[in-house]
Amino acid sequence: MSAHTDAPRGPARGRLLLLPLLLLLGLLTLTACSATSSTDHAPRAVDGPQAPAAQDRGSAAGAAAEEGAADAAGDDSASDAGAVQGAGTVATDPDSAGDDGAPMMVRNARMDVVVEDVGAAVSKARATATAAKGWVASEEVTSGTERRPGWATLVLRVPSADLDTVMTTLSELGEVSSSSSSAEDVTVEYRDVEARVQTLQASVDRLRDLVAEADDVNAIASLERELADREMELDALKARMKVLSEDVSRSTITLHLAEDGQTLEETTPDTGFLAGMRQGWEAFQSSLTVVLTAAGALLPFLVLGALVLVPLLLWRRRRLASRRDRHAAAAGDPDRA
Repeated sequence: MSAHTDAPRGPARGRLLLLPLLLLLGLLTLTACSATSSTDHAPRAVDGPQAPAAQDRGSAAGAAAEEGAADAAGDDSASDAGAVQGAGTVATDPDSAGDDGAPMMVRNARMDVVVEDVGAAVSKARATATAAKGWVASEEVTSGTERRPGWATLVLRVPSADLDTVMTTLSELGEVSSSSSSAEDVTVEYRDVEARVQTLQASVDRLRDLVAEADDVNAIASLERELADREMELDALKARMKVLSEDVSRSTITLHLAEDGQTLEETTPDTGFLAGMRQGWEAFQSSLTVVLTAAGALLPFLVLGALVLVPLLLWRRRRLASRRDRHAAAAGDPDRA
């Protein structure tokens, strides 16, 4: 009876022991899953006060990076600009040179005007140039008389930006007989000179460093000679840049005034190939006239000198011949005897 009741107790007791183990494993599994889930969703849980802080830190870092890049770019651009300005020592006028890539034009103009009074017109022309912040580079004025009308030629230098305005004002001096203007693009020449200046400036700086570092007297002397040559060439290029810059920033106006049309035509300077040939022929004639005039002035003196010198030379020649004959006779020459 007792054997029959004890037989089934063994398996039942094993199942009762196995159940707590399964529950323990299940709890451990749930704990691990919950830990993994909490780890995966941790950033989402920090959407409240911590997310803006993180975003602020990120944006601050980005802003700092952008600011640093901008500062670096600004420093690079500033250094480049300083290098160009230092190399060239001459900056073109912004009004005339324009932005980078804009052509640099040298503008010149010419105007012939018939006026009633040359003196008054010249005064107004000077005032016009001065009002435009320019000046009179040269002038030639001949006042009119009862026999001859007056005329004048002025060369004005005015800012290129005000060239059209000044030309309009000058046209009001009288009746415009003719006017012309020209423009020459010097951008390529200026950029070429500018690049050569930068290259030479770097070479000069390097030579100065070598002179400072050299110990040998011969090496120092050789480097100083080379440095002097480079500096001379650099100064010449800088002067050329300055001239080009001034030509771009200021225009030249050649103004010719006369009190009548015939005088204006006669006194207007000629230009061109034929005018050059005519001026050359006139110069040759003038030179020939000077030579003939000098010869004519010297001819009386030459005739007088010939009248005095020719008899003197003949007398000297006869005397020398007579002296030779006496010497030959004294020496016993039978032929002479």
